[in-house]
Amino acid sequence: MESITERLRASVSLKITVIGILILVLLIPVAMIRDVVEDRVMVNRVAAADIMRGWGDTQVVAGPVLVVPGTVVREGINERRTVATRLNVLPDTLVIDATMDTELRARGIHEVPVYRSTIRISGTFRVPADIAAQHRVDNLDWDAGHIVLSVSDAPAIPVAPRIRIGDRELDFEPGGRRIDGLPPQIVAPLADTDGQPLAGREVPFEMVLSLNGGDSLQFLPLGGSTRVDVSSPWASPSFSGNQLPQSHDISDDGFSARWEVSQFARPLPSSWLDGEVALSTATPSAFGVDLYTGVGLYQQTLRATKYAVLFIGLTFVAWFLFETMGRLSLHPLQYLLIGFANALFYLLLLSFAEHLGFGPAYLLSTLASAGLVVGYSRAVLGGVRPAGMMAALLGALYGFLYLVLKSEDFAMLAGAAGLWVILGTIMYLTRHVDWYRPRGA
Repeated sequence: MESITERLRASVSLKITVIGILILVLLIPVAMIRDVVEDRVMVNRVAAADIMRGWGDTQVVAGPVLVVPGTVVREGINERRTVATRLNVLPDTLVIDATMDTELRARGIHEVPVYRSTIRISGTFRVPADIAAQHRVDNLDWDAGHIVLSVSDAPAIPVAPRIRIGDRELDFEPGGRRIDGLPPQIVAPLADTDGQPLAGREVPFEMVLSLNGGDSLQFLPLGGSTRVDVSSPWASPSFSGNQLPQSHDISDDGFSARWEVSQFARPLPSSWLDGEVALSTATPSAFGVDLYTGVGLYQQTLRATKYAVLFIGLTFVAWFLFETMGRLSLHPLQYLLIGFANALFYLLLLSFAEHLGFGPAYLLSTLASAGLVVGYSRAVLGGVRPAGMMAALLGALYGFLYLVLKSEDFAMLAGAAGLWVILGTIMYLTRHVDWYRPRGA
């Protein structure tokens, strides 16, 4: 009876089937490497969250909002009762000028971009003289009113801010009265204004807010007209949220951007009583800037593993062509070894990248993995020429993959074009091969 080894040597179809099975087997270590990369991604996220927990998280700033307590009369079927409420008034004009000084904070080998921001907020409250009548509210207690500023991570405020209302300066306090539906707030009591009613007046305000944060800084457009200017030395911003800037300038030295939005960008009236408006609808209108870090090394490594089948398959195809055309007889274990050498590239890439950065890690991993394959090819395929051709093939493949990983905008186009070229090359090289001819015949 003909042995399996003899049948492998004689049958091209059987050898191709075995090679296909080996490729599927090698997907197991590749999948395990992907799991390792995803575990490292989770470790990186935990480290980033830990850094921002101690420094400052993503920040959303909203306000200031004028809040004045009062009472309203509620009439029922058999009763008439007085209920406490609060009048909330948004600014007529709101101007925000923010500068962000950025840096990278590390926890072990993991880094996250953070910032120190100086936010200058100014504008005016225009309170109609008949605002109490408009809302049917009685006994507005201006002396018990507050200026409310919403800051999503208030503990990251390093210096207690003050706000100038008219000709008075007020100190902000933590906690206190809150506007339901907005992020956590700090408040400045209006008691220092001597209880002077603000109704019928146009009251200017201005303040400076120092704020630490990480990854993102956003604002809610609460003014009747809102203008926001943000500048930073960070060279790769990502403008996010419900509004894009009307103008921006990005260079190697940093960026600047300006948003100008009207009251129609906020799903809120200029004033309302507690319970009349669902403030949760206002949060999605936030806009601002994220400190974009590009495709990180973990994302790039994950993307690289998606091409593992291509690398292993083409290396096997090249070996099979050398075997078929050179009248060689290679064992499946030899194919398996070069497959493992290709799979090892991704683990080396991840290990080196965490310490050296993606570019140097990619070069070292390529030299290590391709060196194994080329050296083994020289010994097994019997000569410098086959090894040189394998070196050229692997150099082209790794160079192609690097360009695909770095070209974020054209990655799909480059990948599709590269696969087309590879398929065309294989078809051209094998155009005269008689696949029905017995091996060795």
